[in-house]
Amino acid sequence: MMNFIKISIALLILFFLSFAISESWQVRKSSLADHLHLIHPKDPIDGHWLPNLRGLPDLAEIDDLDEMVVDVMQQETESRCNAINPRLRMLFFEHFVVYQKMANEQNIYLSKKTAQQWAKVMAMTLKESFGDSTNITDFRGHSYVTYGGISNLNRWKTILSLSAKTRIQLNFQTNFGLTQTSADRLFVAFKLAEDQKYNTSYLEGLDGAATPHKIPLNAAIAIRRLIWMYQDFAQGRVVQSDNRVHQRELNDPEKFAQQQAGLDAAIRYCGTQYMFAEGKEDPEKLKEAMNSIAYCKLGNAQRGYGMTEIDDKCFAQLVTLCPALNIDIAILTPLSYFATRNEEPVCEATFNRLLVEKPKAQTTKHWYNFK
Repeated sequence: MMNFIKISIALLILFFLSFAISESWQVRKSSLADHLHLIHPKDPIDGHWLPNLRGLPDLAEIDDLDEMVVDVMQQETESRCNAINPRLRMLFFEHFVVYQKMANEQNIYLSKKTAQQWAKVMAMTLKESFGDSTNITDFRGHSYVTYGGISNLNRWKTILSLSAKTRIQLNFQTNFGLTQTSADRLFVAFKLAEDQKYNTSYLEGLDGAATPHKIPLNAAIAIRRLIWMYQDFAQGRVVQSDNRVHQRELNDPEKFAQQQAGLDAAIRYCGTQYMFAEGKEDPEKLKEAMNSIAYCKLGNAQRGYGMTEIDDKCFAQLVTLCPALNIDIAILTPLSYFATRNEEPVCEATFNRLLVEKPKAQTTKHWYNFK
C-alpha cells in the first residue's frame, strides 16, 4: 500500500512538473517568436532608406484617373459590389490604379490573379471592419465597433485613451483599420508570397529591384518600409528627387511649405478623405490629424519595432487614418492571418477592367523590309 502511495505521489509530481515545463515553454516560445528581431543589434534597413516613387501620379493625374475609375465603376453589374458604400469602392479602385501606375512605370504589369487578390481583400474588409477605418478589436475579442462605414476624427482620437476608458487592451496584437491589422506585423517576418515579390520592388530602394546592395525583403521589412513611405509623404517627400523634411528643418519657410504640401498628398494617397466625414466637411482637420502623426515612431533598430505602447499607438494611428496603407499591409499578409479568408472576392470584374495590359513588343522595321 505504501509503495502504491509513493508511486501515485511521484506520478502526480511528474504530471505537475511536466505541465509547468510545458506552460513555461509555451511562454518562452511565444516571447522568442515575438522578439526575434532583437537578436540582431542593428537592423540593416534602419536609417536613410527611401522608396522608389517612379510612376507615382501627382494629385492632378489622380483626378484624371478618377474620371476613368468612375466610368468603369458604372459598368459593374454585380449587385453585391454595387451595394458597397461608393466611398469605400472609390478608395479601393483609386488606390489600385495608383499602385498599378507605379508598377507599370517599372515595366511590371499586374495579372488577373493580382486583381482577384485585391477583390478578396475588399470582400474581407466588409466583414473585418464593416468598412469603418476606426473599428478596433483586441486579442481577447473586445471590440470598439460601428456599422456606419464612414467615421470621424473624434473616434480616431480615442485610440490614445482606449486602455483607460474601455475594456480594450492596446498592444501589438490589437487589430486596427479596414482590414484589422495588428502591430506584430512590424516584427513577425513571414515570407512574402512568390507572386508578390515583383510587386514590391518599389520597397527595395530608389532603383527598385536593381538597387545596389539591396536588402532582401521579408514581410516585416516590407511592411515597415511601406509605413515609412506613407510617412515620407506626410514629411514632404512625394517625388523621386526629393528627400523627406526633417523636423528640425521646419523653421525654414521653404521646407515647411514642402512638408505642408506633403500632408495634402498623404491624405490623398491614403484615401483618408473617403473614409472620414471631415473629407467633405472640414478637410483642414484631416491635415492637422495627419500632421500630428507625420513624425511618430514605430520603434528603432536597437530596441526593435512595435515593442512599446508608444510604438503600438503610432502604428494604430497611421493604419487607421491611412486606410490605403491598411489595404497594402493586408495585400502583403498571408490569408491564413485573417478570420474572413473564406470570403468570396467582390467587384472582381471592375478590378479586371482597370487592369492595364502589357504593350506588345513592336517589331523593328529596316529599310530592306519596305516594298
